[in-house]
Amino acid sequence: MTRREAVGAFLKNCLLPITAAVLLFFIFRSACMKDGSVDYFLLWLLCGLPFGIHCMFLWIIPGGRSFGGSIAIFALNFLIGAVIGGVVLVWRLLVAVWYVPLTVYRLIKG
Repeated sequence: MTRREAVGAFLKNCLLPITAAVLLFFIFRSACMKDGSVDYFLLWLLCGLPFGIHCMFLWIIPGGRSFGGSIAIFALNFLIGAVIGGVVLVWRLLVAVWYVPLTVYRLIKG
């Protein structure tokens, strides 16, 4: 692997997910304040929503129900997407932490 490929992989797998997570944290932090403290579970769900948005309508499709049932299924899809996205976000951050020493090794090995 060349140095250019190693730096490119570092940017893609380390800096991009960390930057996205920090940006989402600062955007949603004020929305998750309750009594002067942060609700970290809600913050985790909101930050994970962009990472799991493609999974939202994968399993349960609202159709053939009343309007209220469709809205409930739609909300359930958002919750499922947020939980999946939260797990994906944590996984991407763990991969980002792993890529720091891996990139140093690749640059030294050269």
